[in-house]
Amino acid sequence: MPSLILAVAFLTLAIGASILWNNSRRFTNQVFALASLTAAAWLFCVFMAMRTGVEVSYSPVPWIRTASAVGAFFPLSIWLMKESILAAAFHDRRFTNRALGWFIIGCCLAGLCYTNSFIFDVPGSVNRSRGTAYLVYSVISFGLYSLLILQTYKQWRGQTGIRRLELQFLILNAGIACLLAILLNAAGNYLDLRFLSRLTPLIILVFYGLTAWAVSIHRVFDARQVFLSVAQQIGLISVLSASTYLCWRLLTPVVPAPGDLILSIALCSTFAFWLEGKSRDWFTLSPWQHTATTRQTALELARREHDPAKLIAEFEALLRSWAQTGYSALLFDSGEVFVSGNIELAKDRPAYHALCKQGWSTPESLQRLRPEPGLVDLRQFVTEFNLGLVVTAPRGSATPSLLLALGIKTNHRPFTYPEVQQVQEVAEFMDNILARSRLSMQARQSEQLATIGLIGASLAHEIRNPLVSIKTFSHLLPTRFDDPDFRRRFSQLIPAEVERIDNLTQQLLDLSNPRRHHLERVSLHTIMQETSDLMLTRAQEAHVTLTSQLNATADSIWADASAMRQVLINLLINAFQALETQDGERRVQLRSRNSPNGSIILEVSDNGPGIPTEQRARLFHPFVSTKTKGMGLGLAVCADILHEHRATIIVPDVGRPGATFRITFPCPPQSS
Repeated sequence: MPSLILAVAFLTLAIGASILWNNSRRFTNQVFALASLTAAAWLFCVFMAMRTGVEVSYSPVPWIRTASAVGAFFPLSIWLMKESILAAAFHDRRFTNRALGWFIIGCCLAGLCYTNSFIFDVPGSVNRSRGTAYLVYSVISFGLYSLLILQTYKQWRGQTGIRRLELQFLILNAGIACLLAILLNAAGNYLDLRFLSRLTPLIILVFYGLTAWAVSIHRVFDARQVFLSVAQQIGLISVLSASTYLCWRLLTPVVPAPGDLILSIALCSTFAFWLEGKSRDWFTLSPWQHTATTRQTALELARREHDPAKLIAEFEALLRSWAQTGYSALLFDSGEVFVSGNIELAKDRPAYHALCKQGWSTPESLQRLRPEPGLVDLRQFVTEFNLGLVVTAPRGSATPSLLLALGIKTNHRPFTYPEVQQVQEVAEFMDNILARSRLSMQARQSEQLATIGLIGASLAHEIRNPLVSIKTFSHLLPTRFDDPDFRRRFSQLIPAEVERIDNLTQQLLDLSNPRRHHLERVSLHTIMQETSDLMLTRAQEAHVTLTSQLNATADSIWADASAMRQVLINLLINAFQALETQDGERRVQLRSRNSPNGSIILEVSDNGPGIPTEQRARLFHPFVSTKTKGMGLGLAVCADILHEHRATIIVPDVGRPGATFRITFPCPPQSS
């Protein structure tokens, strides 16, 4: 045990030295170094007292007095720590007077330790009783720590940001540790439970080390969350131990050893694993949504919005709502700088290299790090744009593709490290989505460029024929204007050729820039009947018999009525044109029926030559046609319209002459 105390003393010195080296200019770190020196001196005195009481023949009482005298200055160290966190004016006279008051109280308590009534050394006895001075020392120390806790609590309620979190750690750690140490010592001395007093150095080390780590490490933690996490782990270990013991006792009469113990451990470990997942929500303080929910929302936004620029704006709005901040920005690499709106970070700035090295940064974390040139520049960048957090994506990359910047929280609390990890995870997820969105847009642009080439070639071919006819008649017009037959042919041909050109350009516009449709509850049979009546005259001109079979008992669909008419008109025109070379009877039929799963099926059939098998796979692609006239855009337009209506169109092999286009609408809406 004495060697363990000595090791703890050296560990305390190492903690204080590392904190001072981490940022020697920060007064809080300086106070911690002083407190570490005080704690190490106290532990050394405890070590000497325990060693002399075991290995050496002379009395350990002088070392016990010295240890208590050193411990009398712990309240002063805690008070200085509190004032350093609050950034008190250390050169102010009032601060000096208060510090002098705490120092005098410490000196008085230290003086009590060397009075005759503090501890009695009875020759030949292992037990050494405490006197009245020890009781006064304990009561005053207990009162001082209680006063510090009360003061800190009052000041904590009026603080925000990092000061609030650090004061939480100071209240919980320093107060609990010192009060617990006094109670254990009192129990050990007055109740003759010596083992309790021997636990005091370890308890103080644990709480002291946790406090030193929490207020000095550049990763900021919420004090309550840390203690709740510790409580969760302690609870899980307790439940696992108790349940394993009870299960083992119950299985012992039934299962032979060592199977009873193995089975108990397996069952209770499974239960503890399940309980760990359930209890994680019970021991959390973060008001944020779960990261999985935010990722799901981001995916839904990406499905609805294909434009990367608009998607970035949607993501930034999602981040502001999720992170509870009034500002968010996604900064992308534009060559020499990362830029977004009015905020930019040049790659040649030391701040950029420091940020890439750290992976993330907050104003609070920068306060705790050594003031290196890159970190100083990074702090200026964060302060200039009033940022609360900046992260890189992907994490740990020397050349990030994305910087995510968030403003200060609306509640002015700092971003804790668990929240930083969540933001990094979401930033990487959004970076991947945006990368895919940009690649998809590039692919669409490449496809559009290829389409433009096809359009140009097709337009040149399709428009050339009517233009040649128009040009020829225009040249003949001056010389043959008096010919009645010429004027008749001129009046018929020119409007027809112009309408042909107009139809080509309109189909191109519908394909390249489809309009948004307004979906509402409509009757499919009504649309079929109106379209059939509209196309009846054209069917008669083409010598086609147009019939309808309305067999669907439920014909209500969600659709844009005018868009559905356009689809039916395109399919009927295709059917009429497919029958132009048909000898004998020409038939086109519209049919509707209900499928077993509740969807509605619409079919347009003809008895023409049909569609070659090799063309069916690409039939709904632009510029694919089985006709000698047209550009093959009508079916592509139909497919786009039906896709927006969440309907499907196929050409099934029905086993009879002709072609059949089958449209399947989703299940009809329920009646209100």
